[in-house]
Amino acid sequence: MVTAEYYKELQESMAKRSVESLIDEFNQQVGSRAWTSIRGLHDSVLIDTLIAKGVDVSAVYDGVTISFSKKVKLNDAKNKVIFA
Repeated sequence: MVTAEYYKELQESMAKRSVESLIDEFNQQVGSRAWTSIRGLHDSVLIDTLIAKGVDVSAVYDGVTISFSKKVKLNDAKNKVIFA
């Protein structure tokens, strides 16, 4: 299945990236109202990867919904997403 393959590719690619680059990618999505199933998949992998890297994403993710309403940054300890 194409979606499963794409998910795995995204997972592997994002796992290799720094937390800072993932935050930059998150911020590129802020304000975008465009939505496709592939974007939803991408956003899920992005959040899952941040969580796997030990980052608290509770400011933008409640376990169900991801909010792209505001840009974010990392706190001083670099372990929590906060609003920029």
